[in-house]
Amino acid sequence: MRNNLIIRLLGMIIVALGLSSCSTVFLNDSGSTSLNALGEPRVLEMQMHLTRGSDSYTMDLVVEVTKQGLTVIGSSFGVRRFTLSYNGDVIAEGIGTGLPFYVPNKLIVDDVILALSSRRALEGRLPKNCKLVRVGEVGKIYCDEKLLVNVEYQKTADKNELVLVERFQPEYKVNFVISEVK
Repeated sequence: MRNNLIIRLLGMIIVALGLSSCSTVFLNDSGSTSLNALGEPRVLEMQMHLTRGSDSYTMDLVVEVTKQGLTVIGSSFGVRRFTLSYNGDVIAEGIGTGLPFYVPNKLIVDDVILALSSRRALEGRLPKNCKLVRVGEVGKIYCDEKLLVNVEYQKTADKNELVLVERFQPEYKVNFVISEVK
């Protein structure tokens, strides 16, 4: 029984370490181009629904875009889960109880950047090893010839934006409903 527990813990540590080195689109060797893709400074409210296998999480996000960086505050049922700040070089963690271990902070920041970037920004600001291929309304992002991400943008009737980000390494989906704070 004790050996099984030790083996499981070692397995979880290996998985966590492997996922923490997962490829991002904007945060790998992109310098400050990721911040340039975000556009004008603004504050946004976002609802985020993340699904990985049979697990799912729903969170409310407040996202502040400034010329100096990006701040993402995630909460669920009134409890702050995380605070992440990105200045173009470093992701700093702030107050919060934390995310599931298999969703590294850099992927959350990268997904928010993908969700907020315009289609033109995606095409013009991807790192050198990445390319965007359009298949209908879906943008497929390949890095080093491997499909990393699908991104689909839709406008809703109430002028909000719906963005679906589907990652293939690690495998999960994130739906964002984005509205600008007035």
